[in-house]
Amino acid sequence: MKNHLQSMHLASLELFLVAAENENFSAAAEYLNITPAAVSRSIKRLEERIGIELFSRNTRKIKLTPEGKIYYKKCSEILESLISTEREIKLHKESVAGRLKISVPESFFNYKMAPCLNNFCKQYPQLKLDFHVTNRNIDFVAETYDLSVRLIQPETKLESFLIKKTLYNAASGLFASPEYLASNSRIQCPSDIKNHQCINFSISENNKKFSWYCVDNHSERNFHYSNQIQVFDNILATKFLALNNCGIVHLFKFAVHDELQNNKLVEILPEYSINHLWQFCFLYPESHRKSAKLRVFTDYFIQNIK
Repeated sequence: MKNHLQSMHLASLELFLVAAENENFSAAAEYLNITPAAVSRSIKRLEERIGIELFSRNTRKIKLTPEGKIYYKKCSEILESLISTEREIKLHKESVAGRLKISVPESFFNYKMAPCLNNFCKQYPQLKLDFHVTNRNIDFVAETYDLSVRLIQPETKLESFLIKKTLYNAASGLFASPEYLASNSRIQCPSDIKNHQCINFSISENNKKFSWYCVDNHSERNFHYSNQIQVFDNILATKFLALNNCGIVHLFKFAVHDELQNNKLVEILPEYSINHLWQFCFLYPESHRKSAKLRVFTDYFIQNIK
């Protein structure tokens, strides 16, 4: 397709249409702010490329040949189709207006949604976005949210009126600083974890912990550990505790990518944490199914979050 477009030189087609409508190279040149000679050369090159004489010429005027009239009709239809498509796209973007109230977990917003937001906002400048960055589960009945991003697990039960769209599957792991690991007992298997300081995250509204999973003897199970430090509501705080040598944390791998790259954190027992993926999903009420603003938002992030 790219080679075809290069050979066609779309600018020459526009010039041809203007010249045909005016039946005058000088008028076309004035309209396009170029010289009549440049118009004549461009039309000649176009005729040579397609192997058809488009104009009959004499000293005073030009006229379309029969073949030129056919070519003009087809080019006009194509141009009108392009103009119509542009108009539809513009109207669609202008129709995507108003406000979306969105609930998003903190770590997912910071590391996955924020990097994509600038381009989305440029595409839909009339759409206002209210982000409530929170790890608590919202109540769609009692609260006026349009959309939520939530971590959905196999045992999660959703209200029947909610629509779920999978957004991103996240891997997690156990992490600690090299300094912490160097000054504490060696970790060789999941049972060694109980001898270490484990820093976990919980949501204060229900005291639900962020479970630590491992694969041991080919089956998935929870880690059992004790902890001196418990962090509520702000999962990223656990990463900063780990960076300050306070213990082992369980986090999504996307949240510690940079720290792993610069060796500020080390993954612990990666061979035991394989295969467990956490599913981030869009949730929204069935009544919002036909919302254009909600549809473009969900479609965009499903396509762009990697």
